Amino acid sequence: MTARDLIAAALRRWYVVLLGAVLTVGALYVVTKQAPVYWTQYNILLVGPSGAQKTTVLDDPVYGLQPLVGVIATDFNDGDPPLLTGDVAATIVGEGHREGVQVRVPNLGTQWRPLFPANYLDVQVAAADPEEVLATARATSLRVSVLLEELQDDMGAPLNLRARAVPSSKNPTVIAVTGSRSRALAGTGLSGMAITLAVLLMLERRWPRSRPAPARTPARTSLLRRRPRSAVTA
Repeated sequence: MTARDLIAAALRRWYVVLLGAVLTVGALYVVTKQAPVYWTQYNILLVGPSGAQKTTVLDDPVYGLQPLVGVIATDFNDGDPPLLTGDVAATIVGEGHREGVQVRVPNLGTQWRPLFPANYLDVQVAAADPEEVLATARATSLRVSVLLEELQDDMGAPLNLRARAVPSSKNPTVIAVTGSRSRALAGTGLSGMAITLAVLLMLERRWPRSRPAPARTPARTSLLRRRPRSAVTA
């Protein structure tokens, strides 16, 4: 289909172009009115017993706090394995979530060679209100502490050898994430144009324009006359 054919199809099916333009403008209006997402990130450190005079099993890397971090993350996520990302800079908002909590084990290695030597949990909270973010962050820290205590109770760990969950900040910094409005508008506009063009082409292929039938050419008359059947050859 040439550009002239495309313009002719758009003029012929103007209602498709009009509907696509209206929907695209509506989507652009929704994009401009999107409220920001409030997000915060902080760590919950697992700290071993302090003030012990003798060497404890926690001093041995085999019995370190790293396995305990994975257990707490799994318990927090109700038995699901902890979220393992290829980059510690990945955020819950960047994954498309506008609300929720993520408690995960930070990957300090690479995507192809993961490494989890950290003795802390990466906590991220997203919500539509900054006060809700802070309240959810405090509730998350409290729940991690309760899970750690319950786990050590089940293990029968002595009180002087127990680990503690310490948040890196009681009032973490809340950031308003708005994204790039210009990119959102450009992407929405191009998507609307592409969908409208696809619908137009689909209609043209399924129901093409009716073309007049070609005029029939008159049959050629034979210059030779037929010999009458009654004639007898001499």
